[in-house]
Amino acid sequence: MTDSSDPRPRLGITLAPLASDPRLGLQAIRRLGIPGVQISASQKGTRPRDLGQSGRRDLLVSARRLELEVTGVDAWIDPECLADPARVDDAVSALIEAIGLADDLGRVPVSTRFPGDEDQAVIETTLAAASRVGVRLMDHGVPPRGVPVRALETRRAGGLIIPGETDESVRAIESPTGKSIEGLGIGIDPPAWLVAGLDCLDVVGRGVSALRLADLSRDGMRVPIGDPDGRLDADVLLATARTARFEGVPVIDARRWIDPLRMAKVTIDALS
Repeated sequence: MTDSSDPRPRLGITLAPLASDPRLGLQAIRRLGIPGVQISASQKGTRPRDLGQSGRRDLLVSARRLELEVTGVDAWIDPECLADPARVDDAVSALIEAIGLADDLGRVPVSTRFPGDEDQAVIETTLAAASRVGVRLMDHGVPPRGVPVRALETRRAGGLIIPGETDESVRAIESPTGKSIEGLGIGIDPPAWLVAGLDCLDVVGRGVSALRLADLSRDGMRVPIGDPDGRLDADVLLATARTARFEGVPVIDARRWIDPLRMAKVTIDALS
C-alpha cells in the first residue's frame, strides 16, 4: 500500500464514523498520521449511487492529495436481507454496486457479512461479480464458513455473554460450520467474536484475509484496542496475524465509538 520509506504506521481506519462529510473525514485521517482509509458504501457522499465516474475519480484524487490510500470498501448489508427471498435481490444488487465502487477505487477488497449456510447461492453470485473485475470479497461472518473455532469459557455480564474477567480459558475446537467457499476471504472483527464467546486469536493464527482493530469492554461496548477496559492485547493480535502471514492492512474500526478521533489515537498509541 505504502512504500517502505513511509514512516507512518501501516494502518487504515473507517472513514464514515469520523465526519458526516467524507472530505472532512479524509483530512482528519491525515492529521491522525496513518495512511489508509476504509470507505463505506452506506455513507452519504461515498455511496455508489452518490458517485458517478467523475465523483469516484474526485474521491481518489482527494485521498491521494492527502497522501492517503483506499484500503477497502465496507458494505454492511443486513444479513437478514440476504436470507429473505423478498429482499435478497435488492441486497445482492447493493453488494454488486459496492463491488463496482471498489473496482473504481483501485480494485480494493469489499468487506461484508453473510448470513448462514442457506445463502451459498448468494455468495457465489456475488463472488462471480467480484471476480469479473478482480475485487476480493471478505466475509466477516462469525464463525467463518468451514473453519473450526474454539469457544471461550464465558460469564454473563449485563445480559451479554462475554469472556470471563480473570479466568479466561477455551473449550476444545468445535466442528466447522458450513462449507468453505473458494475465493471468499475471512475477515475478523474481534468485538463480534467476543460477543459470540469465540476465540478470534485462534483463527487469526491460522490465517485471515482482513483484520479489524477494535475491542469489547466488559459492559459490552465497542472500544478501541488499547482501552484499559478492553479485552485484547494489540501486540499479541498483530503478532499472531503476521506470524500467520497476514499481509493486509489492519483497519481501525471506529463504528459506534463515542469519540472516534480520540479513540483512534488510543489504538495508534497502543500500537506505537
